[in-house]
Amino acid sequence: MNRLMVIPSVFSLVAFALVGCGEEDGSYGSGNSNNITLTSFDKSYDSQANTSAIARIDETFRTGEHEIKIRNMINSYRNQNLNTLDKIVLADNFEGQLANTDIEVNGRTVERPIYEKNSNNKLNYETTYKTINLSGRRANSYEAGTNIDNSRGILTDLNKYPNIPTNVAFPAGSVCYIPVVTSARSFLAFNEKNKTGYDSINKWIDAAKQRFSDDRDHRTSELSVGFGNQQKAAQVTFFEYQNQPAYQYNGVEYADDIYEANYVAKGTTDPNTNSIRGVVDCTIVNEVAGDFLAEQIRRYY
Repeated sequence: MNRLMVIPSVFSLVAFALVGCGEEDGSYGSGNSNNITLTSFDKSYDSQANTSAIARIDETFRTGEHEIKIRNMINSYRNQNLNTLDKIVLADNFEGQLANTDIEVNGRTVERPIYEKNSNNKLNYETTYKTINLSGRRANSYEAGTNIDNSRGILTDLNKYPNIPTNVAFPAGSVCYIPVVTSARSFLAFNEKNKTGYDSINKWIDAAKQRFSDDRDHRTSELSVGFGNQQKAAQVTFFEYQNQPAYQYNGVEYADDIYEANYVAKGTTDPNTNSIRGVVDCTIVNEVAGDFLAEQIRRYY
């Protein structure tokens, strides 16, 4: 992962890189007039331990600067598709770059311009993080139904890491961040770490269709992007199935290679924040909640 694209969740287009044990930092630019730190936890497979590995990821945006810290919690976390490289951006008759510089932070809004190749033109791309108080929330704040439509509540890492006892609650000061993404246009974004090894977009499509072994229905869409719309791209979308959400995979042909890409829709993508109406994804948290989860993961895993 590329990480799976869960619909309608929005991906932060900044990814992470870690090789081996310990912690890896990546800093870009300068300045610290305003900042926000987003904490999350992720799993990978540790082949040496023959079991799962868990890492804590702290991503800090400051005006003019972006910093990532990744700490192994359990075993040795590896994910070569999480990285800090600049992203190539392709859209309808457009090619540009989403860089790790020229970031502007205003409160909980992070603005990251996308510069058009060989031009001074740029696209606006920003994320504003809504907040929800997690103080006192336990695993039972989320109720999994028989499918996504009848699931309700606030989904946190207390649900994603079930070894943590159900009577454990978030402490005072715990907050989760809900990303609301606004983009001037729809686009695909990728970099060298997203190279797949397939020699045609059709072969990538065939492989993407096989990613689920169940009877889940899917849809394939093909499109053209980049300058003169000369680059081929495709989306393979798997619909909701039982209690699993929809997933979308995106592939693009660029400079004779096939890449797996992240997709961002035009306009504003505003995830659900009403736990009565549906599921609220609260897996991006502040430092207080992150410290609490790190302590619980170390204790029970």
